[in-house]
Amino acid sequence: MTYYPDLSVYDYDYYSPPEGMTIGWLEEGQDFPTGEVEPEDLESLSDLGHLAEAQSRGWHYCSFCGKRELQYAWSERFGEKYSLGSAEIRVRSDEGTLYIAPNLIIHYILDHDYLPPEEFLEAVREDVRRRWPAGVE
Repeated sequence: MTYYPDLSVYDYDYYSPPEGMTIGWLEEGQDFPTGEVEPEDLESLSDLGHLAEAQSRGWHYCSFCGKRELQYAWSERFGEKYSLGSAEIRVRSDEGTLYIAPNLIIHYILDHDYLPPEEFLEAVREDVRRRWPAGVE
């Protein structure tokens, strides 16, 4: 996977113009912030990861673990387990900023204590409220 510092311009697709800000594009040998993510935010990210946006043909494995096996996440909202490492999570803030993260971000948070920027976590909350208003499943 390509490393991007958080909040840099997303230009992963060479055939399209940059369209958003990167979050959680981590690689071994690069420093990243650590800390605790609220369980509700992690649950929301897991629900958004289930959508598997910008699905790729291949898989990326965690370079920190050194394991060549797929990681999985669970979506409470959709009641499904799904694989990580071949899709993106895309969220838009109320102000219109698009954030793009690999869905492997869920593994990075759970197993490597990655702490995404607060503005991204706020955009996750806003995006989830828009997609699934209270009581709508």
